[in-house]
Amino acid sequence: MSEFHHQKDLVGRFRAHYPQYEKCTRQSLTGMNFGGGAKAARMMNQIKATGTVIGESDLFFAVPAGEFHGLFIELKADKGTKVTADQIEYLEFMDGLGYAAFLCIGVESAWETLVAYMATAKRIL
Repeated sequence: MSEFHHQKDLVGRFRAHYPQYEKCTRQSLTGMNFGGGAKAARMMNQIKATGTVIGESDLFFAVPAGEFHGLFIELKADKGTKVTADQIEYLEFMDGLGYAAFLCIGVESAWETLVAYMATAKRIL
């Protein structure tokens, strides 16, 4: 299963189990595949110009929980997928700012991380 499918599965589970927070998810645009050519390059330049940064985590859950402001997950499909130095640096930076930030291998690991995080979430609805 591709990283895209892992992310889709995780967000689907999140929205099914925590419907009151369905608007609290954000996917990074850095991993989007816009195809090739000049149009794709322009689109990536526009995305970067509007705030997306290299190394940004795949998913952000904007739900405060415990001492954390929200949860960043860098989700890899399997153990063979490379994690970049920029991705590790981004996770460490967000952790230093008071966010929970995790590297997860596979959707099951990410789901366990998300459920544990949400167990301490502030109930809003």
